[in-house]
Amino acid sequence: MSNIKNEKFGLVEAERERFSNFVVDLRRQEKVIVKDIKSRQKMWRPDLKLVQLKLAYIVKNFFKKSTGVFKVSIRPPKQLLMTAQNLLPRAKAKKKVNKFSWFSLSGIFSKKIKSPRRRKHPWLGFVRGQENLFSARVVHANNSRTNKFYKSSVWAFVLILLCIILPFQLALYWPLGNLSTLAAKISNRSELALNNLLTAANSASQRNFKNADSEFQAAGANFLAAQEDLSAINSSILSLATLSDNPKFKLAAESKKFLQAGTLASSLGSNLVLAADSLFNGQQEDFSGSLDNFLVYGQQAGADATSLKKCLDDINLNNLPKAYHNKFLTLKNQSTALSDNLSGLVLTAQKLKEVLGLSSDKRYLVVFQNNAELRASGGFLGSYALIDLRDGKIRNLEVPGGGAYDTEGGLKVRVAAPEPLWLVNTLWHFWDANWWPDWPTTAQNLMWFYSKSDGPSVDGVISVTPTVIEDLLKITGPIDLNLEYGLTIDSDNFWQTVQMITEQSNLVIENPVAVAGLPTSSAVVMTDLPLQQNLDVNPDNKPKKIIGDLLVKILEILPQKLTPDNLVNIIALLDNNLAGKQILMYFNDPVLQSAASDRNWAGVVANTDKDYLLVVNTNIAGQKTDRLIQEDVELLSEVAADGTIINTVKITRRHPGVKGTVLTGVRNVDWLRVYVPAGSELLSSSGWRVPDAKYLQNRPDTGMSLSPRLVAENAAKVDVSSGTKIYQENNKTVFANWLMLDPGETATVSITYRLPFNFFDSISSDSWLKRLNSWLNPKAVKLFPYSLLVQKQPGASADNFSSRLILPEADTIFWRYPMDLSGSATGWDVNSSLSRDRYWSILVQKNQSR
Repeated sequence: MSNIKNEKFGLVEAERERFSNFVVDLRRQEKVIVKDIKSRQKMWRPDLKLVQLKLAYIVKNFFKKSTGVFKVSIRPPKQLLMTAQNLLPRAKAKKKVNKFSWFSLSGIFSKKIKSPRRRKHPWLGFVRGQENLFSARVVHANNSRTNKFYKSSVWAFVLILLCIILPFQLALYWPLGNLSTLAAKISNRSELALNNLLTAANSASQRNFKNADSEFQAAGANFLAAQEDLSAINSSILSLATLSDNPKFKLAAESKKFLQAGTLASSLGSNLVLAADSLFNGQQEDFSGSLDNFLVYGQQAGADATSLKKCLDDINLNNLPKAYHNKFLTLKNQSTALSDNLSGLVLTAQKLKEVLGLSSDKRYLVVFQNNAELRASGGFLGSYALIDLRDGKIRNLEVPGGGAYDTEGGLKVRVAAPEPLWLVNTLWHFWDANWWPDWPTTAQNLMWFYSKSDGPSVDGVISVTPTVIEDLLKITGPIDLNLEYGLTIDSDNFWQTVQMITEQSNLVIENPVAVAGLPTSSAVVMTDLPLQQNLDVNPDNKPKKIIGDLLVKILEILPQKLTPDNLVNIIALLDNNLAGKQILMYFNDPVLQSAASDRNWAGVVANTDKDYLLVVNTNIAGQKTDRLIQEDVELLSEVAADGTIINTVKITRRHPGVKGTVLTGVRNVDWLRVYVPAGSELLSSSGWRVPDAKYLQNRPDTGMSLSPRLVAENAAKVDVSSGTKIYQENNKTVFANWLMLDPGETATVSITYRLPFNFFDSISSDSWLKRLNSWLNPKAVKLFPYSLLVQKQPGASADNFSSRLILPEADTIFWRYPMDLSGSATGWDVNSSLSRDRYWSILVQKNQSR
């Protein structure tokens, strides 16, 4: 009893002692763990003071009934008072039962029984000591409880649950029957589904859309049946299979997701087939209904593709055999591309309804820009057409036989042309209004001049070059114009034949032998389209008539060629010519214009805060020499240790033509413009060749007005040493000058300039995100971004382009885009074809020693 502070003495023993009427040697007592001790602690903790007060009250009132000298010795044992009724305030009072009690005789015993006055009760003292010890331990437990016991209890509880539940889960699984039989059943259904998919794909390729749809549906049904079979296996087992090292078990864990992917793929294929069928087998006279059906099935296919992508993203790559990792990643990438492409296709189809006049009548100005005679937005504007659309059909088609020159008679304004055009004419006309490489700016200028030349208002302007016509003739095949001209036009002879006929009036004077025997026709072409060519006005001067004749033939034949066999070719044709800026679109409707810009169909000069380059050639009185001109563009970017960037652009042009050859054997006269980041500083410029001064004497009449679009260009500064003009346009700095080439010559222009930004400035931007990142990652590597956007001139052929970036010594490239960007760790070396806009980007880690 002397060692009551034994370290093994705990809350449990103390509590047990309180309810015991005999003395226990705690050192010999077997330690018993009560698992619900926390609940007991929670019970005693909030009621401890109340219990003590109630105990004192009970004892006090009990001894009031006892009198005499023996009341202390007869005091009842405290443990008898510690009952649930007395101590626990929440306990319900028990029904009183009259029983015999020695306490009822206390009055008798107190009078007749004597006991020593100072008798000691060791058990009473011990119990009081244990009461105090218990109270102290309760307080200590409340104040110093840690999470350690809680966490260990939680994990113990979880393990107990697993031990209890797992056998039941296994019991649910094993009675299903033979696993090998179930696996074989699922495998057979999956194999049938795959065979259905293959058959469906084959039927779709043969344009048997009805059979393809039924096969896709059969594949989906088999995949669903396999899923139902697999659902018999409890999902807990499949989850536990992921923990196994057995590759078969890991693969089985993903089986449900694979079957779900198969079901989605089947639905996707079925909807794609129905979408294609609605276009190819729909009613020709109800294009609007066919397009609506295409949108319905296309949207469903897009939803399937999105769900398929999410399903594949949920599959754990580590659960697949390594031999299938690359194939699976390829499948994921393809599903992502398919989802994006379908979304874009559906959105384009929705916008197409607006473009084709299915919602309201539309009128478009279609300009034919001859890229054999380059202008900033594509080529010399020799011909145009006015097209009215209603319900997706051509309601009216005007192709003036005199081409763009027919607008001269209706011109009501006198505006001074851009200065380089003074070489041929100081008065600005509709056919020279395509002055800027930024198509929205040029299109708005064309609409303005067209309306001021007695033309109607239009909803948009669409540009087409001869390159597009040549590609279309590969789809349609040869066009028979024997009745009108005694010849057949195909993709091989189109440019030469049509060009000679349209330029016949000029060539008769310059080279009559070359045009001898060329066919001419004033006869109206036979067509069902509502074609108007204004042949009754000056019928002998309609050099562009063949353009309209050929156009209506193509428009009649092309819908017949819109078959599944030609679908891929037609899509490729549109994609290449839109990306290559051989087709440009501008719409007054801001929604349609935004959609065109988002897809890079609008020919916009892009905004960028990094490096940028656009080389623009404008042929002025150089005939059709750009048909042969070859151009190479080289860019050298050198980054100094302090972050200064010096660029040197070299533009090499070669004229392989033979002097005297019709249309191409003459001097190429080029107004060359180079667009670079706004604020760039010209350091040097050389290699230019300016026309003789006598050809530059023309000046506008004093009565001509100035276009507000030419204000910046007219205010250009001139570099004294080279005569290069420097001005700002479209948030770019422009360097412009003349370059002329005779047949057989090669010339190189070199421009050196300092970029307006520092290579290492971008890291200093004080955004809250960068400050937060620097606070969270004080030792993070500081990376500096650099990018180069090179835009292609509309209508131009694919120039050869090369770029070399040289970084300061010891600075290294941390990341690059595209990932196959060639070069070393301290720079890049790029060689590309400018068939479309190009973009390169890197992140650079700076040498910290500087």
